Amino acid sequence: MHCNAIVRRLMPDLQIRPFADEHLDEAARLLAARHERHRASEPLLPECEDFRAEIEREWRSDGASGVIATVGDEAVGYVFGSPRPYGDTGTWMVVGIAGHAVNGDAERVRDLYAAAAASWVEAGQMRHGVFVPASDEALLDAWFRLSFGASGALAIRETAPEEPFDAAAEIRRGTPADLAAAARLEQAMTESMARSPSFSTSAVPSDEAAEEDERNGRIVGHTLLYRRPPDLRVPANSIDLAAASTEPEARGSGVGRAMTAHVLAWAHAAGIPVMVIDWRMTNLFASRFWPRRGFRPTFLRLYRHLP
Repeated sequence: MHCNAIVRRLMPDLQIRPFADEHLDEAARLLAARHERHRASEPLLPECEDFRAEIEREWRSDGASGVIATVGDEAVGYVFGSPRPYGDTGTWMVVGIAGHAVNGDAERVRDLYAAAAASWVEAGQMRHGVFVPASDEALLDAWFRLSFGASGALAIRETAPEEPFDAAAEIRRGTPADLAAAARLEQAMTESMARSPSFSTSAVPSDEAAEEDERNGRIVGHTLLYRRPPDLRVPANSIDLAAASTEPEARGSGVGRAMTAHVLAWAHAAGIPVMVIDWRMTNLFASRFWPRRGFRPTFLRLYRHLP
């Protein structure tokens, strides 16, 4: 997909043209400034030595297109996205973590999106997503006023040698023999997400379990952790709490809290100082539980479906 937007004048003195390889260095400067502001509010976010590489990783995706804005000879903002799988058969146009940045007035991102989205819709891409720094209220407001809504959160916290929480259950390392129980718990989670207010149609498969919570000989909860490749939100010395589920009947019993305390202490003892996680906003339990466990949102995933 290629963006065929022409140079446009929107906000005073603002010119918008298609994003191209020649703009990578200017975009890297804008992204570096955004990330510096972001790290001032969340020091656990990683340092970055090569912002151009972060942008290129997303820009080189098949079908990527977008725009850049200038005032005079200075680049003041850019937005680009690329199609990613959505559900079983569809795609959505996603502006990734490195896919946008503006300098100065956050309102500029609305003009940038307006120019970029025109070609996306022309190509049949009616679902749009964007990852926005959770601490940037002005930038979030600008995206919200483009009819985007918050659909997910990416979050972070320090690991710690937390005291075990007594939930009258044994927590142990998972084994291959536990896969059927883990699959049962994931299936229960998937079914719960299919109901209101999530109405999700996507499955959440799991083929390994890191920790299991067992009560009266029955596995009632499990967590899965893995090392995610580093990027602007994931430090190299972190671990991802990729999945956590409990039996519906066990929710509210302390099982989830006990498992969380256990994996935080395990990671700390293993020399891993940071844990990251994500959740859906429409998962009412998760969106309330994880912030209470000390996870702080770093990015919000926003979503818009046209018309």
